[in-house]
Amino acid sequence: MPYLSGERTPYNDPHAKGVFWGLTHNDDQASMAKAVIEGVSFALADGIDVLHQTGVLADSIALIGGGEKSGYWRQLLADISGRTLEYRTGGDVGPALGAAKLAQIALNPKQDIAQFCQPLPLEAIYQPNLQRHEYYQQKRERFTNLYHQLRQFW
Repeated sequence: MPYLSGERTPYNDPHAKGVFWGLTHNDDQASMAKAVIEGVSFALADGIDVLHQTGVLADSIALIGGGEKSGYWRQLLADISGRTLEYRTGGDVGPALGAAKLAQIALNPKQDIAQFCQPLPLEAIYQPNLQRHEYYQQKRERFTNLYHQLRQFW
């Protein structure tokens, strides 16, 4: 469970905790790091699924921020989510840029939103690998079940 400061989407649980489950003497730093990356990826996929369940269907999903710098993680996110993902350059400021654009839109309500939301340059497209998606769907189901079982302890 990657929740060091609670969980926001989809469970809105500020008390959720971080947990490593099933460790053995065979685990090392690499396997624990992979578990963290997978857990964060499962949580991100949960957020994407919640948006889609509300009827919000994005034409594309772009990756920005710190994690997007890892090609391994970009492909893992595509495999786990089962969605095609775009990697765009120029999004180093991530959420701060989005917040600034929202402020511009709020301050200029009569201007065309497209003026403030120009797409960043497309660097690569990541397609999900269907075999890995199936594998990760099984792991994600166990992750979700474990989350619900552990809720009573935080």
